[in-house]
Amino acid sequence: MKYGVLGTGDVARTIATKLIAQGHEVMMGARSGANAKAADWAEANGERARSGSFADAARLGGRVFLCVQGIHALEALEAAGRENLAGKVLIDLTNPYLYKDGHISLDPRWSGTTCLGEAVQEFLPETKVVKTLNYLCNALMTCPDRLPEPITGFYCGNDVEAKAEVAALLKDFGWTDTLDLGGIAMSRYTEMLGAFWPAALNATGNMEWGFRLVRKR
Repeated sequence: MKYGVLGTGDVARTIATKLIAQGHEVMMGARSGANAKAADWAEANGERARSGSFADAARLGGRVFLCVQGIHALEALEAAGRENLAGKVLIDLTNPYLYKDGHISLDPRWSGTTCLGEAVQEFLPETKVVKTLNYLCNALMTCPDRLPEPITGFYCGNDVEAKAEVAALLKDFGWTDTLDLGGIAMSRYTEMLGAFWPAALNATGNMEWGFRLVRKR
């Protein structure tokens, strides 16, 4: 499978490296096709790893991961090109966070009666957007078994078949407990859930923790 990964930060590198390890072809995309971080990642990860612009990565990928800073997500998608993402599954790992004085708040553009996940789907009406893993540190996204007990992998989106693809991908990443939360509007709650991390970090001293939803049988 060919994947595009939009972004060059820790989340993007974690996802892209895992995909390479699983035998996929991956292009890491950045604002500039000459981005040094993307080029260095590609050089370090073998012949199936490539780098390019956002548009290059979106064009190559049969599936595309959105891993940029949330407040810049729509700008990145504009640069990637709607035409390059039409008909594809876009796996959205972003959050609309603002950081100040050690605390997190949601960008008011995407809080209250809407969220970033909904904005991404509205921006890309011909793309199948699935939000997942945005409430975790990057290390657990692809290795949930780093924790001593299973945690729950939440995902949501409007397209049933796209969600099934993402559920299968999560299983490939090692997730044994996943849960479909419903339509993309459920991103409102996973985006808020992710903002819990400063409190958890303050209490535990690390970022490796997760949530397990215990369901009534």
